[in-house]
Formats: sequence, C-alpha cells, structure tokens
Amino acid sequence: MSRDRAIGIMCPDIWGTYFCQVLGGIQSAARRFGYRVIAIRSSPRDVHRLKLARGLIDGWIAAVDPTGIELFLDAGQPVVTLSAPFRDARCPCVLPDNHGGALSAIHHLIEHGHRRIVFAGNMAQGDIRQRFKAYQDALEAHGIPFDPGLVIEIPDNERASGQLAAERLLASGAPCTAMFVATDHGALGAMDTLLAAGRRIPEDIALVGFDDIESARYAAPPLTTVRQQFDWLGRTAAQLLIDLLAGVAVPGAGHVAPTTLIPRRSCGCVPGGAPRARRSRPPERAADWKDALAGELLELMSFSAASDRGAPQAHTWPEVAEVIEGLEAAARGAPPPPRAALARAWRQAVHQMPDVDALLLLGDRLERAGRALLRAEGDTAAEERVAAYVRQARRDVMACRVAIERARADYLNGLLDINLVVRKTLLEDADGGGSKLSWLSAVQMSWGCLGVWDTPSASGPVLRIIESACPGGQAASPQAGTRIAAEEFPPRAWLPASAHPEDDHVMRLLPLRGEDGERGLLAISAPVSSPLGLDHRDMAMWVAMLSTSLERAWLIESLIAQEGQARAAYERERALADAVRRLGCPVIPLDQGVLLVPLIGAIDAERAGQVLEVVLAEMSRQGAEVLLMDITGVPVADAQVAQSLLKTARAAVLLGAEVIVVGMRPQVAQGFTQLGIDLHGMTLYPTLGKALAALRARRRPESEPRAPRA
Repeated sequence: MSRDRAIGIMCPDIWGTYFCQVLGGIQSAARRFGYRVIAIRSSPRDVHRLKLARGLIDGWIAAVDPTGIELFLDAGQPVVTLSAPFRDARCPCVLPDNHGGALSAIHHLIEHGHRRIVFAGNMAQGDIRQRFKAYQDALEAHGIPFDPGLVIEIPDNERASGQLAAERLLASGAPCTAMFVATDHGALGAMDTLLAAGRRIPEDIALVGFDDIESARYAAPPLTTVRQQFDWLGRTAAQLLIDLLAGVAVPGAGHVAPTTLIPRRSCGCVPGGAPRARRSRPPERAADWKDALAGELLELMSFSAASDRGAPQAHTWPEVAEVIEGLEAAARGAPPPPRAALARAWRQAVHQMPDVDALLLLGDRLERAGRALLRAEGDTAAEERVAAYVRQARRDVMACRVAIERARADYLNGLLDINLVVRKTLLEDADGGGSKLSWLSAVQMSWGCLGVWDTPSASGPVLRIIESACPGGQAASPQAGTRIAAEEFPPRAWLPASAHPEDDHVMRLLPLRGEDGERGLLAISAPVSSPLGLDHRDMAMWVAMLSTSLERAWLIESLIAQEGQARAAYERERALADAVRRLGCPVIPLDQGVLLVPLIGAIDAERAGQVLEVVLAEMSRQGAEVLLMDITGVPVADAQVAQSLLKTARAAVLLGAEVIVVGMRPQVAQGFTQLGIDLHGMTLYPTLGKALAALRARRRPESEPRAPRA
C-alpha cells in the first residue's frame, strides 16, 4: 500500500449531476478512513495503458465503463464497479435498482391506461440494458405485445440524443401515447422536441425519465422520473473498496441501491389529486386537524420535492409546524410566530417545490383550513386576519420564487462571464505565450497542473510539466520543464492543503487529446460539488478549449520547425544547384588570363543560360583575356549548341576577351554548316593541345607588349 493512501475513480464523465453526487458519497466514506480521492476521466483500459496515477492509488472504483478492469484485477489491485455490471467474483458491483425502478415507471404508465409505450435509450450501457429488460417484463406482465418498432436506440445519454429520439419518433409516425426515456437528460431533450412540434405533454403523449436530476423538477411540465440515490451508490462503493483494502471478505453481488418513482405532471399525475371535502368546523382535538393539515401540505410537497418521499417531517419540511401555528394564531387572534420563522418556512417550501402549481395549491389548502378554524359565521375580524395571513404567505412564496429565478439568472450571467474569461485566457492570451491556467480561479479551482507527453522512460509514460497554478493558496509548484512519470503524477508534495483527505477538494485528472492521439494531462483540484453548479458540458467545453489551445501551440511550433527545416533544405538545394551548375559548366584557369570551359553532354536552353552566367561571372572575377571553349564532349551540333556558343562568344568579346573554340570534330562542323552557323570572329582549333601550343607560342616573348585587337 502506498504511504499516501488514495482511492482512484475511473469514469467517462467526472462532472455533472450524476458524478458529483456519486463523488460526494465516495469522498464522505474515504475521508473517514484517511483516503484522498483521485478521479480520472478515462476508461480503465486507457488508465492502465497510460499508467495514470498508478503509483499513487491503492484501489479503484470503475464507474459506468468497465472495459479493461481485468487488467487491474490480474495485477492484484482491488476494483469495485459502480453502475457497470461486470461478471467477476473478484470485483464487487454496486448498482442502482435499474430493473425495479424502470418496472415501476412502466407499470405507472400502464395504470394511466397507456399500452403503446416507446422506449428510448443507449443500449451500449449496462444500466440502460437493465432498464430495457424491465420495460419488456412490464409489458409481458400486463399482456401487452412487445413491438420492436417502439424501441429507439440513441448514441448516448445527453439531451441532444433525447431530441434525436423524439425526432425519429415523429418521423416514423408510429402510434403511441407514452414514452419512457432511460435517462432524465434524454427525456428532457425529447420534451423539447415534442413541445416544439406542437405535442402536448401529457395530453398527447406522456413522458417519463430516470434519475431525478434537478432539471427534471424545473421542467415545464415537471418530469415524472425514477429517483436514484447517487450518494448511496458512492458511499457503498467506497466502503466496499476500503473493506477490500483492509482484507475483509466482500460479496461480489447484492449491492443494489433502491430507487423511487416520482410522479409529476409529465405522466398525467396532478398535485394533490381531488380536493378533500371541506370541513365546516375544526375537529374536536387540536392535534387532529394540525396533523391532518400537515399531512396534506407534505403530500403536496412530496409531489415534486427534492427530498425523499417517506422521509420524516423534520427532513422534508422542518418548519411546517410554524406555518400551521401561524394559521391558528390568525384565526384565534393570538400572537403569531416570529416573522423571520415564517419567512424561513416558506423559503424551505419553495426550495423543495419547484412546481408552481403545487405551490399555489399550498396556499389554497392553507386558506381552506383557515376558514374551517373560524369559530362562528360572521366573524369578520377573524376572516380578515386569516385572509391577511394567507395573502402574506402567498407573497412570501412569490418573493422566494422570484429570488430563486433571480439567483438562477445571476448564475447564468456569471457562467457567461466565466466562459468569456476562459475563452480569452485559452484562445487569445495564450496565443501570445500567456498562462493557460489563469482561468482556474474564475471557476473556483484551488490548484492545477498541465503536462504534455514526453519521451517515455524505461518504466513507462512520462509527462513534461508546462505550467502549474495555485489560485489563492500555497503549493510547491513544479518548474516548467520538470519531467515526472505518469504513474506518480501528481505527487502529494505539489498539492495545496485543500487537496488533502481532511478537506473537501478532490483531484481530477483529465487527459487532453488531439487529432492524432494523446497530447497531455490536466490535473485540477476542485470542490466535490462546486457552488457554481458547474455542468459537465461547461467543463468539457473548457477542456476542449485548452486542448485546442495546446493543439494550436503545437501546430505553430511544428510549422516553425518545418519552416526551419524547409529553409535548411532550400539552402542545401541551392548549394547543390550551385555545385551542379559549376559541374555542368566548369571554368578552369589554365594560365594567367586564360580560362578553359569544357562542355560535355547535351546543351538545352536552361544549361545554355547557366553556361553564359557562369562564364561571364568567372571572366569578370579573374580578368580573363582568353576564353577556351572545348566542345569535344558535345555529341550533337544542333541549333541550341550553336546559339549557346555564339551568345557566350559575343559576350566574352564584349568583355575584351579572345574566344577560341577547340574540339571541332567533323560531325559538329558539318552540323554547323547545315544550320548556316557563322563562327566568324572565333579562332578554331581541332584539339585543346594545338590551341594551347599556339597560345604558348604567342606568349613566349613575354617582354613584348601585346597589341590590342581591333
């Protein structure tokens, strides 16, 4: 076991409602036993391949995606799966009651009279397949034939896939009256599309989801769903893993979290149901009517409340007694409870009940109960007090609701500001070599470190640190360029105090991928559940921006390197071309003021230009007086050869030099004659030897000055 004990979590998504609540359960269990938590956004197979944090973690929890778990089990590392069925006795599995929850949802739709029920879900996921099996079992139990045409497979559990499912349903024209989507995100996406197409929910089509995320309660209409106990899943998985690490025998199966059907408007249920008969006078005992009214109010709250149904009153609505005491005081003319206590009670109710209709019904039930409390007909003062109390209650509810909506608008505006900051940091400032992690403080991260994959060592993959940041805290930040093995990243010595087991921050590792594969790794320390309510889509977008920024930086570096290579190649090519030109037209000094140009091989237009350029340059540089052009090696006397000789000779004459042509073979002479080439002004010799002998003979009396040529 490592000296610094840690639990690792492997999951495709390490943000969002589902994972943050699961992570909260894991963190609470891990903290009790002194373990810190490291969450990695990756599959077990990729974690094993890249050896991510392998040297830091004692045991693993694999959530949702079980691929590659056997690699850890075979290496003797304990693993617990969460929402990822895996048949191996060595690996305990923690699951929500997918079958029971989905079964209750389909039974509920059938009880509403529906028989043509659509199922939509991502069949690649084990949880969804269990929910699909429950769908089939429920139909069979009620004698409803299974119709494959009512099953819609979607690529993932996101809202966009739910929209896609509804689009396919509408396009198919399949007759149906209800739809069960295997996740809330998908169900909300389906709701968007159905409402946009003019379908009424639930009048035209009833809709049910699974998970009970916060957005389900705020949907219009509120979404009927199956509630999972995400924190229970996390706590149970962590406790099982800690038991395995302690050597305790743990059964592989039987770890199933209960689920609860939460009926709301989208399936056709109505908050409160039919109103109860109005009482003309209060019951004999005061406790009876108070208990009855509390039961009615809590029943309304349970219709859309965020808390678990069946929970004690103290958990569901602790201040309901204050509300009832205030009503009684208004009816009796007694001193009311403190105003602050009543305001607090209504804040609790509004936070628990996002359904506006249910909140309005609370006021109606309160008003009816107040009238029943009036002792005698015609007690105008009591009626006015009750009316004022109910009016104030409705005002408090409205004010709380407005405050919630304002806070949500502020959150969205804040999120927009954060996105602008992140975009500016990653896509603008970073272009000039600025920080790539300065945005962490804007999203309440306490520490971050960015590394890119470097040349691996003998022991495995290695990261090279690009940058680290610790907004508002103290940490031993590594120097840029530091190399560290992936299995030891991030070491505890680099982390801030908030990332230690006793604090509420969790380390998250996010692999960064480019078009051609793995690029690097971002490690960040963040609260289990951010006060900003960060959504996984926001973080996915920011990480994508960071990947894009790195990709662009690497591309620019690559282009600069390629430019340097191209420039070097060009210089080599140029030097080679110069050498080729010199070899194609060598200029050989034979004596003072005498240059020899041996021409060998065919002469085309390009080479003719090279000959002219090289010869004139050398004549000018060396001050040549005699130019010997040896055409012995020219195989054919064509017009191109003749023109090259003539141009070179004329240019040399203009520079004041004598031109001597040697190597005039009979075939060449015949060719020039046929072409009508006039070599007037050039001295001709059959061989180079005779030309040199003539030159030496002319130069023998060196003391005599040479007469200038006309």
